[in-house]
This record gives sequence, C-alpha cells and structure tokens, in this order.
Amino acid sequence: MVEFPLKQNLLWFALSISSVSVYSFLHILKKEKKYSAGFLCSVVLLIAGAAQAFQMPWLRFSYFPFVAALPAFYEVKTVLFVLLVFPLLSLDAFLKGGMPVEEIALISALAAATGISLFIMKRIKRKVVAGPGSGIPEADGNRQPNIGAESFSDEQGISYYLESMFKPDEEIKEILAAAKNIVFAYSVNLFTGTGDSLKLRCSTEETGTIVPLNGGIISRCLKERESVVLSDLDEKKIEIGYLSKDKIASLVCVPVMDDAFPLGVLTADSGRFHAFSSADRDILQMFAKQVMRILQRERVYPRIYRSYASLRILNEESSKLLSTLNAEVIVKNLVDGSKRIVPAEVVFFMTHGNELEAVYHTGCLLQPLDNKRAVVKGTLLEMILNNKEPVYISDVRDYRSPLMPFKTEKAGSLFVLPMLFEKEILGILVFIFEKTNALTTHQTELLKVLGNQASMSIANAKFYEEIERLAVTDGLTGLYNHRHFQEKLSQEFNRVERFSDPLSVLIIDIDHFKKINDTYGHPVGDVVLRRVAEIIRKTIRNIDIAARYGGEEFAAILIGTDSKGALKMAERLRSTVADEKFYSEKNDFRVTISIGISTYLRDIRKKEEIIERADKALYAAKRNGRNQCVLWSGEDAQVFGSS
Repeated sequence: MVEFPLKQNLLWFALSISSVSVYSFLHILKKEKKYSAGFLCSVVLLIAGAAQAFQMPWLRFSYFPFVAALPAFYEVKTVLFVLLVFPLLSLDAFLKGGMPVEEIALISALAAATGISLFIMKRIKRKVVAGPGSGIPEADGNRQPNIGAESFSDEQGISYYLESMFKPDEEIKEILAAAKNIVFAYSVNLFTGTGDSLKLRCSTEETGTIVPLNGGIISRCLKERESVVLSDLDEKKIEIGYLSKDKIASLVCVPVMDDAFPLGVLTADSGRFHAFSSADRDILQMFAKQVMRILQRERVYPRIYRSYASLRILNEESSKLLSTLNAEVIVKNLVDGSKRIVPAEVVFFMTHGNELEAVYHTGCLLQPLDNKRAVVKGTLLEMILNNKEPVYISDVRDYRSPLMPFKTEKAGSLFVLPMLFEKEILGILVFIFEKTNALTTHQTELLKVLGNQASMSIANAKFYEEIERLAVTDGLTGLYNHRHFQEKLSQEFNRVERFSDPLSVLIIDIDHFKKINDTYGHPVGDVVLRRVAEIIRKTIRNIDIAARYGGEEFAAILIGTDSKGALKMAERLRSTVADEKFYSEKNDFRVTISIGISTYLRDIRKKEEIIERADKALYAAKRNGRNQCVLWSGEDAQVFGSS
C-alpha cells in the first residue's frame, strides 16, 4: 500500500470519510444493494489508513469481527469480494521485495475466519428453513432464505414458508380419500374449470386412470349448480364427462361453489347399481365445502407471493390489532395499518343499530362528520348494511346514486369494506381515492384479511367491555352494583383527603317497598325499582355516581357537592319520584322515597364513617314519617329534616 496516509493524512481521512458517508447513504439509508461492496471496501480502507497514519498496527485486529459478521448480512459473493481487498493492502510491500510473514499470516487468518463464519451461517439457515418434518429440501447456503417468525428476507422465503404451511394438493387428496371410504366409492375425483373445459385436478386413483372428456353430466352439474345422483348409467348410455378404467354404474356429483361462483365438480362413482343415495350426496356436499375452502386459500396465497413487503405490513398491523382490548385503539391501528397498504383517505363508521357514526378518519373530506351520526338512507352505505358485502367502484365519476353521506367530488374510486363478525356488521371501513382504478386485487385481498382480523379484535374488545360492564352493574336497574360503588367511594374519599373538595353521599330507600310487592306482585316491584333507578340516573349529574346499594336501597356519590347542594339534589329526587305515577292491573299508585345525606367533614377518617352517617340520617327520615330528606350535619351529630 502506498504511503499516502502517512504523508497526507488530513486529505486521506477527508477522502475516506467522504467515501464512507456517500456509500453509507446509498447502501444503508437508500437501501441500495448494489452499493454494499463499495461501502464495505471503503470501511476496510479507512481502518487500514488509520492504522498506518497513527502507527497503530493493532487496529487491524478489528478486521476479524468485521469479516466474521459479514456472512450474517451479505451474500457470499459480496463477502468474497471484500476478502480480496486485504491482499491488495499489502501489494506495495510485495512489489518492494516480498510480503512479510506477518502480513501473510494476517491474510490467512482473515480468510479462515471468513470461511468458518460462512459455514456456520449456512448451517443456521438450513435449520431455520428446513426444520424437522417441513419437507423443504436444504438448498445451497447462498440461495436458502433465512426465514424467521417475524419477517421474511425475500419472496423466495415467503414461498418456502407458505409451502410448509399449506399444501393444497395433499389436503385435497386426503379429503377425497376420506370421502371415498365414507360413501364406499370406486373413485372420488375433483374437476376444476368452467363450462365444458373441466380438467382433472385431483383423484383417489393413479395418474392416467381418470381421463376427462368435454361435456357430460359433470359439465351440466357445474352449469346448473345442482347436485346429481344417478344409477344404471351403463344401461342408459349417459355421458358422464370422464373415462375410468372401471365400469361406472352409479354416480354422484356435486358442484364446488364459492358463494355463487363455481370452482369445479366433486364426483364419486361406483360399478355397483344404486350405489349412492341422497345421504351420500349430502356427505359429498360437506366434503365439497372443505375443498372450496382449500381452493379459496389457494387463490389468495399466490397474490401474497407478489409482495413480501405487504405481507410484513400485514403481520405487523395484525399484531397491533391483537395487542389491545380497547376498541378505539383497535380502530386507530386499523386505519393507520390500512394506509400503509393503500394511500387513501380512510374513514371508519361504527354501527349503532341501523345508524352509523364516523368515529375515526384521515384527510379533510369528513370534517363535518366528527362525533355525528351519518344519515345513510339512499347512499351506498345503506346497501352495504343490507348486503354485508364489500364493494369496489373503480370509477365513481359516472355513479349517479349518492355514495357517502358527505361530498365526494374529488373521488376517483372508492372501496367499502364491512367489518363482519358472525354475520353482524360491527363497522364499515371506507377508502376514498383521488384517481380511478386505484386498487389492485392483491391490495383488496390484503385489506380484507386485515379487516377480518380487526373484526375479531373489535368483537373481542366489545365482549370484554360487556363483561366489564356486567361485572360492575346491577342486572335489574342498570346502575352500578354495591361492590363498584364501594370502589368509587374509596377513590373519591382519597381524592378529597388530598385536595379538600366537597363530597356528599345519598342513601335512598323506597318507602314501604315490601307492601308494594305484597299488594301488586314482584314484577310490578321490579318495574318500580327500574323506574326509580332511571329517575336517579337522569336527575344526578354525569360526573356523579349512582348505584343499587341493595334490595330497595340506592346510593349516590355527589362529587364536588357540599351539604347545601346535596340537600337540594336529594329534595329534587324525592319530589320527582313522588310525582311519578305507577300502573298495575289492580289500580294506579304512587311511590315515595326517604333519603339520608352525609357530607365529608375533616373529622371523618374512613369512608365507612360517611356511609354510616348517611345511614343514620336515612333511619331518622324513616322514623320521622318517611318521604323526606334528612341531612346529617355538624359535629354534635344532630339530624335535620326536609319534607
């Protein structure tokens, strides 16, 4: 190597660092694979120049971890190219009279380290890809993809992975073999295609035994979408549509349907007369559904091969959807993930019965719909709610009917995806594109897969919310239950101790409730409980907490309310209940309530004391004639009433 780093070290390092920076930008940031060799060589030259310029030959030991790590990230040809640079570094010494022994030893050691590293990486890649029982042959080390559980290195890696997970011909053959044993057929065959161009896809018999022909019963079965059971075929001289080495006297064939789209025909034949019944036809139809599902997956997987980047996005976004039980977070992750697949303005409508609410969206088209219910009558969304099928309109410019409950003048194409779970629409995802024909079939399928995952996640979130709601609410009245009331009171009690805010508690009891049950019956008593609970819920503020305390007793936590405000609220409750008329088969009647009130004071040390004082105030109200509100007030524990 020339003595340039020694004589012009500043210029050397400026050029070296510039070279490393340029190649780093092109190779690492821009992810251009063709610049990998230039980047690696510039790093080697920088290390060599530094070792010579600063007279620190020990820096060259950093070559060893450098070359050992290369096989983990680069192809074999790139690693070998970099390895050839090291002898060139000693070319100057060689030309001047022979290469020193230490240089030869260093280069030999680097070559050995590289070889060992390449061998180890080759074995690791083979184990990862092939695995025990995968059926994938071990390929050459520089061709075998390194497939992990979280990402794929290239399209070939995806192919190997999906081959190991899904082998359609083997699955179909197993299904046909099972069907053959169950219906006691000579052979069971799957023909795929359309019209008269049916081809044999799979059979329980050896290759060449079954020969498809044009037309016949199997073509008619596919065209008419109707199952057929026939006997005495040999005598009737009926064309079946295929030839078999064995005589066929009985035949049953069923169409393999993907909704209304025919995929093929499944047949079972026998040399026995009257070998099959309608029960055998029904059994074959069940097997046809299983075959249909395999063919569905087979149509989806080749599209996934086209873009491993899309598959990685799908994997990442699906993981996000499974990471939370919060419906709002799921919807946000769904919209963000969808935008990684297709560049579009996206809006998510949550269903509320037959109404829709725009709960999340991107872009500027939907600003007027924030926190508002959408009027869908007469729009495309109404059709989606009824049909529950996704709709893609590649060119909306000539579409005369209203598309959305908002203006879409700038839209060129549109995709609407209903979020279904067990035939129930949980929401609708709308994609709006400025240009026409914006979506490919591959993107549509990816969005459907992501939508299916999101549907399950949203359903799980709603189920979890419902379980949480049932855990804290009373089933009859819909108010919080006693346990949740105690938890909320503990939280509020701790808060007022820190911040000295007012806090009041009401204990409410329905007067003579046992007499109501005895006179009018328990169903009427339940109606009274529900109606009183509804009055309490509507009368108190949204920030207050109402609960069924037990039996005919209710409780309310009035947050930030002093004794005067609590007495006023209690009196409003009492008078509203007293004015309410109840109905029964015997006669109309009215109900009264008694209310005990307690307000937090500095002498109260535990939350139980504030409840105890409200209970005592309630007892005083009932003792003094009922239908009144009593406030526990003052340190002398005197009781004051209001009727």
